Amino acid sequence: MITGYNTDVEFDGIVYHVQTEDKGLDTPVILSLVYSGGAILASKRASYDDLVARGFDESILAARLQRQHKLICAAVHAGRIEDLKQLGSRESAPATSSVNAGLEKEPSAAEDEPKVEAEPTEPPVENPEVEIESAGDRFSISGDASEHSGLTVMLSGSHELRGGSSVTLRLNVLRRGSGGKERVPDAKVTVKTLGSNFTSQTTYATTDARGTVVVLISLPDFKDGRAAVLIRAEANGEVAELRKIVLPSKS
Repeated sequence: MITGYNTDVEFDGIVYHVQTEDKGLDTPVILSLVYSGGAILASKRASYDDLVARGFDESILAARLQRQHKLICAAVHAGRIEDLKQLGSRESAPATSSVNAGLEKEPSAAEDEPKVEAEPTEPPVENPEVEIESAGDRFSISGDASEHSGLTVMLSGSHELRGGSSVTLRLNVLRRGSGGKERVPDAKVTVKTLGSNFTSQTTYATTDARGTVVVLISLPDFKDGRAAVLIRAEANGEVAELRKIVLPSKS
């Protein structure tokens, strides 16, 4: 299953989080979002209706998704944040406009260049999702809580995540309020298992009235490479993420 990429890109002392994902065959769109401090600054949508119409090919979709993610990351790295914001504004225009019509198809290299494309200054990463130990990673990879803006996602209990095991994660989503921390019901929670030597897995859940959700995940059995679990909570436009390292399977 194609899930997507998550990469942190730093420019001028600010770390931006770029997320690109496939919305699925029911909504055939590749969506890229640029976050800063939990707020969405820019977005890029690319329809792949043409791919569905002529016979779905997952390898072609994967290549398109990776290319779009690299383009957005390169644009952020080059400081072209305003260009990305304008691109998102054009995409929100009525579907009948010529600008929007041009963005709803797979762009050519010539179409991309004046909008977002910039030559990468470092070698492309084969799978940006698993660069979990990079210096630019703004999310904790070993803590039990991560907070952006007013939203917090917390992992209850002490967990050793190891390949080949099944783990029950009890998650709490909270928000800063006038009286302190408040529980957030109906928050959308995504748990992704990412690895350099296995296919990513994704589980979706929603918090209950107490802002709590319990998620059972099975960690792939692996002996080499790196892996992590990315926990993402979203509510009312706010986002919080937490990463936990997954250790290799025991011999």
